[in-house]
Amino acid sequence: MLLRSESTTDLAARPYQPISDYALIGNGHGAALVARDGSIDWCCLDRFDAEPVFSRLLDRRHGGFFLIAPVTPYDAVRAYHPDTNVLETVFYCPDGEIRVTDFMTVPDKSRQASPSYLVRLVKGVAGRVAVEVSYRPVAGFRPGFPPLEIAGDRVLAEGCPTLVSAADYQFAGPVAQATVTIRAGETVGFHLVDPSHDMTPLVPDDLLTASRACWKEWSEARRYEGPFSRQVVRSALVLKALTYRPTGAIVAAPTTSLPEEAGGVRNWDYRFCWLRDACLCFYALKKFGSTLEAEQFFSFLIDTFEAQETGKLKPLYGIDGSVGLSERTIEHYEGYCGSRPVRVGNEAEEQHQVDVYGQILDLVHLYKSLGGVLDERLRRIGVTMANYVAAHWREPDSGLWEPRLAPKRYVHAAIMNWVALDRAIRLFGPRPEWAVECDAIVAAIRQEAAHAGGYLPQVFGGTDVDAAVLIAPMVDFPIDEEIIERTVDVVIERLGHGPLVYRYRGDDGLPGHEGTFVLCAFWLIDALVWLGRFDEAKARFTGLLDLANDVGLYPEEIGEDGAFLGNFPQAFSHLGLIHSALVLDLHAAGGKPAVRGTYADRTLRETPNRRPTGIEEGEPTWSWS
Repeated sequence: MLLRSESTTDLAARPYQPISDYALIGNGHGAALVARDGSIDWCCLDRFDAEPVFSRLLDRRHGGFFLIAPVTPYDAVRAYHPDTNVLETVFYCPDGEIRVTDFMTVPDKSRQASPSYLVRLVKGVAGRVAVEVSYRPVAGFRPGFPPLEIAGDRVLAEGCPTLVSAADYQFAGPVAQATVTIRAGETVGFHLVDPSHDMTPLVPDDLLTASRACWKEWSEARRYEGPFSRQVVRSALVLKALTYRPTGAIVAAPTTSLPEEAGGVRNWDYRFCWLRDACLCFYALKKFGSTLEAEQFFSFLIDTFEAQETGKLKPLYGIDGSVGLSERTIEHYEGYCGSRPVRVGNEAEEQHQVDVYGQILDLVHLYKSLGGVLDERLRRIGVTMANYVAAHWREPDSGLWEPRLAPKRYVHAAIMNWVALDRAIRLFGPRPEWAVECDAIVAAIRQEAAHAGGYLPQVFGGTDVDAAVLIAPMVDFPIDEEIIERTVDVVIERLGHGPLVYRYRGDDGLPGHEGTFVLCAFWLIDALVWLGRFDEAKARFTGLLDLANDVGLYPEEIGEDGAFLGNFPQAFSHLGLIHSALVLDLHAAGGKPAVRGTYADRTLRETPNRRPTGIEEGEPTWSWS
């Protein structure tokens, strides 16, 4: 498809690009989204949760951007450099061909702070191509654009990073523009730099070589060589890119307010660490063989719990473990495709979601199974969590999907409460109160929660189904296989759409609707494999692989028309892909018995494609810490 670069007069008229047209670059501090047409429309440099430098993703008139694209019509093809998060877009034009390479530099290990360079290299491949460069930064979400200043090879703006390049810029209102002719063999570099950092040694080829080498060294240390290796590695690279280097916290996504329904109000800020999501990411990274990242997150988790005065966990925290993520709206932003409000912060922080205790104790169980040591500190934390669950599991909570409704008794929460007590008994030895309540949870789910139709519903006494209960077999919850089979069939019947799955269909206290939830589609695959319905599971998995965008990324949700919805790319979706690929691999190697048991049990099982990794095993010579 031929695309045309924007001109000075129609910058504000450019329509919103499909979410699937974006690719991620990052460096473990911040992240940016690059559109297929060469425009960076979202970027937070030093921290994922920082005020944005570019935000045209959320408002085409008031948001900033950084465009590099041919002046003439072109075809664009893009891909990541193999095993890296370095993006390359090739523009084919009537007069020639150029290659634009986008990446964020990996921080120097000797530095405490990240220089957060964002680098764009334009190389002439054939002929002569006139390239338009348009730079319009914003100082966060402040109304209006800051005045621009050109000083030699730099474009400056108060409260914004500095653009360094040799282009001859002119002002077009709030935009610094230049036209550069690139000949075959020539390379022109553009660097976005924090003005407080040293900007002298900016050697484009050296920065690219270093960044590419760091990513490749990390990804080539992987421990999986199965049939879905390319997709597993790409998903692991996404999780790595979404891991905040200073603390090990994993953000749910690098964006805020991308809608679950175009034009709707289901727009949330995901630039924080949900403990549940991050625990599941730990499983995925650990299975992939990434010990260092898993260990670092584990430390973040323990530090976060110890910082609580009540022993009662919040569902999400800031990437530095902070609390107080109060939600506010950016009133002057129209939102992606008119989806308002644009939110910063997330009031779901104030909810209580009791499943998180089970998720954490399951993680501790995996940690110990892989050779980790339960010191006094960890024992104290684990016992505190188990005691809390034993005392409070009968109480309603807000549920993992964070509906804006009064608390209810969710079946998924009860399953994870059982996990909390079961793992505590395995870890710390039997205690009468734990054993009694553990058995009581099982009895309650079997006798009170299970629907007369033979399936597990969303809430006790309810009829609606929820894809979250599909995790029951993966956590080794003791329930009849017939109930799991019936639950799977009801999920497919009521929530399925091709290979995709809605998480639920009932009222959640919000107007409008949402798309199918990608992680739930992978959870369904896992449950099908557990049941031995391998061919069905593999067909669904293959169908999901076909729904990734051209560079292998997934959103939170996908509409029935295939449109990407929700924040992007989504850690939940990519961890689901990794886990399902490995579950399929285990079944192919050992049948149904190979996928039974806990996460720890499956992690320890060998296959020809993957070897288990212990806590003390060696890491690559290069690391991010």
